[in-house]
Amino acid sequence: MNTSSSPTVLLPGGGGTAAICALKSLRLANFQGKIVSTDADPLSPGFFLADAYATLPPISDPQFFPQALEVIEREKISLILPTSGFDILVYSKHKAELARRGVTVIVSDPEALENCIDKWKFYQLTHERFPMPRSTLDPRAIGEFPCFVKPVRGKGSRGIALCRNAEELAEQVAKQKDLLIQEYLPGEEYSIDVLSDLDGNPIVAVPRVRLATKEGISVKGRVFHDAAIQETCLALARFLNLQGPSCMQMRRAADGTVKFLEVNPRMGGGTIFATLAGANFAQLQIELAAGRAVQVPTFRDITVLRYYEEVVLEG
Repeated sequence: MNTSSSPTVLLPGGGGTAAICALKSLRLANFQGKIVSTDADPLSPGFFLADAYATLPPISDPQFFPQALEVIEREKISLILPTSGFDILVYSKHKAELARRGVTVIVSDPEALENCIDKWKFYQLTHERFPMPRSTLDPRAIGEFPCFVKPVRGKGSRGIALCRNAEELAEQVAKQKDLLIQEYLPGEEYSIDVLSDLDGNPIVAVPRVRLATKEGISVKGRVFHDAAIQETCLALARFLNLQGPSCMQMRRAADGTVKFLEVNPRMGGGTIFATLAGANFAQLQIELAAGRAVQVPTFRDITVLRYYEEVVLEG
């Protein structure tokens, strides 16, 4: 890619919190390049915070990537920072093609993405090496209640339910297909923003307690240091061969053990928490893409409270 300090950056998923977090992080870093946002919704808030935008078809439309490529060429995009769980696989599969066009995509390879997106595959791959809640696909195999159910392939909090007894579990199984059934973890829940370089070497992990959430997104959180959590997340990122940013979800079990729930192999909806604490993931990715050495950022313990910010359009 163009190694200038001010590339033209594409932030897909402009209607999502993660894209807006990345955009705000770049603004806070006094980024001098151009920011372009795309989404299927013409009223995506990120459109009106970016320097330019374009509406694309839904990811299921065969024209999604051809039209995205038109935007990339028209806007002279040199760097793509995927933030949406809907399109990371598409951009990952086209990384080599985009690289030939001089465009760097900071996202993991397709195999690494699939190992995270498919939660049952993720569990099978990791549970013997890393702390994980007991998990099964067989509702008859669950040993105790309450338990949690979630779609094997799902995003955010969609389809997640707490089942307090066998009747509630049967109701969820009848209502949803391909459910992962997991041990209930009653303790604090954590999101850990992790950044790896383009060769899969982990750089930094920034933990935060999820003090309050809405629709799966943190609205109140406390960034803190915990060497054990940080080291375990860095080890998992290396094991999964993740590249660029990821957001790991953990929760504390009744015995005090902190266990992994899932890994989202992209910037999360709370990435701005890490930025405000001193680890600006969006800016660090600019440095990585330019081939510059990135030092491990230091961050401080802070509590962040989020609130709505309005975008007003005339007419």
